[in-house]
Order: sequence, then structure tokens, then C-alpha cells
Amino acid sequence: MSTAAALPAPPRQDEGAPPMGAFALPAAAEGVRRLSHRLGTGPVARRGVSVLRRAALWGRSDPVDVEIFPCEGGQGIWARLHPRDNLSEKRAFAGLQFFDRAERGALSQAIAAHRGPGPFVFVDAGANAGLYSLAAIAAAGARVPLTILAVEPDPETAARLRFNLAAADPGGTLSLVIEVALAGEAGEACLSTAGRNRGEVSIATGGDGRRVEAITLRTALSRAGLDRVDALKIDIEGMEAPVLEGFLASAPAALRPDLVILEAPLRDDAAVPNPKGQGRALWLLRDAGYELAARTRLNAILTQPVRPISRPGRDDDTTGAARATRPAAAAASADLGG
Repeated sequence: MSTAAALPAPPRQDEGAPPMGAFALPAAAEGVRRLSHRLGTGPVARRGVSVLRRAALWGRSDPVDVEIFPCEGGQGIWARLHPRDNLSEKRAFAGLQFFDRAERGALSQAIAAHRGPGPFVFVDAGANAGLYSLAAIAAAGARVPLTILAVEPDPETAARLRFNLAAADPGGTLSLVIEVALAGEAGEACLSTAGRNRGEVSIATGGDGRRVEAITLRTALSRAGLDRVDALKIDIEGMEAPVLEGFLASAPAALRPDLVILEAPLRDDAAVPNPKGQGRALWLLRDAGYELAARTRLNAILTQPVRPISRPGRDDDTTGAARATRPAAAAASADLGG
């Protein structure tokens, strides 16, 4: 399937699930939550966000339905969040300015710089509850055509992902969810959840957890009918290196994204020169020609070198999305808000 065509509609909301907005906060609690977004980004603000988050959730159980990303000229993007068992959903619920601000800024800049002719193609690998995908939908708005492939192996989290994307994309024309694990080679994987944080689901070849299909990134793209990628966010709990190694070794130029947002904790930077160390995924990308545009506490933002003439189907001017992401990403990463 060409990337210019609409992807298949994602499954609708879980059978019997109340519609988005059914678990909206009372006005007073919503006011407290929104106040947390206006506190700034310093250490004192971070503590204040924690207090306001607890206040907004006082006496309520999960889930909660909230607007997380505003949109120009209309209602913003809502999400059904479970802040008590998923760290990413907790961070998005209150104090959104601390949730991957530099990374979301780089993605938004790349989307804004897109010139077509086809849609902007975003691959959300390790999509969790869909927060990056929702941010992309908000950034694209009605101006930029968008295609999203969201990959998430955990069935419960994938259900949350599908629900959120269905609410943001009622027509089902923007996004496709594939419920598989990404790995260096095809096979089967065992899921393991880290403590109470459902967002940290890792995979292994053995164990007693739920078994899921494992496929390569190229296979995932093929299943979605994608023949090019503009941006990739990859956060798959330690499997980034084997997945990227196989992908970079075999993917044609058109499949290599201009922008990559990679989980690569700052503590691993000392190992970056070592292709066998903890920073191996970052090393692989830099060895493949990617440049480090910005760094946060948890992630690395990388771009391909700006090309004088873009590849067919990508932005057609001489600046390119890669150049557009650099100033915003570098500025936003100054507070290490990952």
C-alpha cells in the first residue's frame, strides 16, 4: 500500500467502553491539573507539579479523561490516562511541560517542515498509551497529512493505545496499531513488566510471561504498507540496538527516517564510543551517519545530514525537516526535561 493512501482503520474502542470524556475530572480538579502546566520547568516547579497532581487525583480512581494537547481553532487532543500504573501517563496527566518537551518539539518541527507530496510518516515503536502519536496528530492538525504506525506488544497497553487513537482519529484514516514485539529477528518473545509501571514492558526469549510474536522493524513497516519513514521514535526497553542493527544494515535509503528519537539515558553516554556497550544503539545511528541534534536526560534526538536535494516523496525544499528540528530540539533540551 502506498503511503499516500489511508491506512486501515484501527479497531474501535473496547466493547462496552464508555466514550472519551466519560471519566473527565470535575471542574475544580481540572483547574488544579491545568495549573500544573503553568508552573514552569525548574526544580521548584517539579515539586509543585507533584503536589497538584495528587490534589487533582484525590478521591478518584483510574482512568481519567483529559485534554493533553491543544489544537489550533478547535478542541484539543484528549487521552484516557491511567496515571497510577504507568509513569508516562502520570507525567502527561499533570506537568506536561516535563514530559519529553524537547523530543515532542523536534517531532512537531519536523512535521511543520514537511512538504510532501505524500503524508508525513511517523513510526511510534514502543508506543505505550500513544502519547507521542497523539502529539503528532496535534502537531499535524488539519495542515499536514499524517500517517502513523504504532507498535506496542503489551495487550493491555495496546488496548489503551487503540482507544486513544480512535478518539483522536474517529475516521480511522491516520493510524495503524500493530500488537507485536520488535526484535532483531523474527520469532516469539516473552513479556515482562517492571514493577507497577506498565510502560516498562521488556521482552526476552524465555520466561513464564505472556508470549507474543516478535518481528523486525522492516517487517512491521512492510505489514503497514509503508515504503518510507519521516520520523521514528524508538523506546523498546533495551531492544533498540538489535532492532536498529538489522534495520540499518538492510533498509534502503527511503526507509531511513530523517529524525530519530531514541531512548538512550544520559548515564550511558560514556559507553557511546564502544559499539558493544550500553550506548550501542546510539553508536549504531551515529556510525550510520546520523548527527546528534540534542540530548535529554532519557533520550537522544538524531537527524540525518541535510541533503541539497531531498529524496522523492520527502520535503521538496532545500532546508529539510532535519535542519528544522535542530534549533528547537537544542533549545528545549537545555533543562534536560526527558
